[in-house]
Amino acid sequence: MTTAIAYWLEVQLGTAPPDYVEIDKRHGRLEKREYWWTASAELEAYLAHEYGWEGVRLCGRVRRQRRPLTAAEWTEREEHVVVYGSRQPQLPTAPQCSQWLREHWCIENRVFGVLDVTYGEDRNHARGIGVALSELRCIALNIIRRLGYRYVPDGHRAAAAQPDRGLAWLRSV
Repeated sequence: MTTAIAYWLEVQLGTAPPDYVEIDKRHGRLEKREYWWTASAELEAYLAHEYGWEGVRLCGRVRRQRRPLTAAEWTEREEHVVVYGSRQPQLPTAPQCSQWLREHWCIENRVFGVLDVTYGEDRNHARGIGVALSELRCIALNIIRRLGYRYVPDGHRAAAAQPDRGLAWLRSV
């Protein structure tokens, strides 16, 4: 499916310049993100019929390039297809779409990345109780964050140092 959207975008956008460009300097590297967006009126009916995706309003392409600050050339380059759907009649601007996309990845990294790294969720193969365990992990993560711990492992160490503290945390939240 993404191949069909990517092909459609290639035809629609061709060699047009990006609609929006962001450049960030963090973590010892430079990252450049280029965004192309186009209204998906023609593609909307196809995506609704074939995949059940109702209300697709925009399709786009994001190109990310990264390089260490000490390097002269870009060392990493990746492109992604992005689909935006909404029931609102007004289309968002390119900067709004890029901001929403960045916020999505903040949520992804802040919640799901932590659950995977701290709790090893992707390695868990508990079929019968997997959903319940995942919910308990989310509750633990939320309690640790609400208590003001910046890093989840710090909250784990504090709970492990005084096991009776865990029940008090449940009562305080």
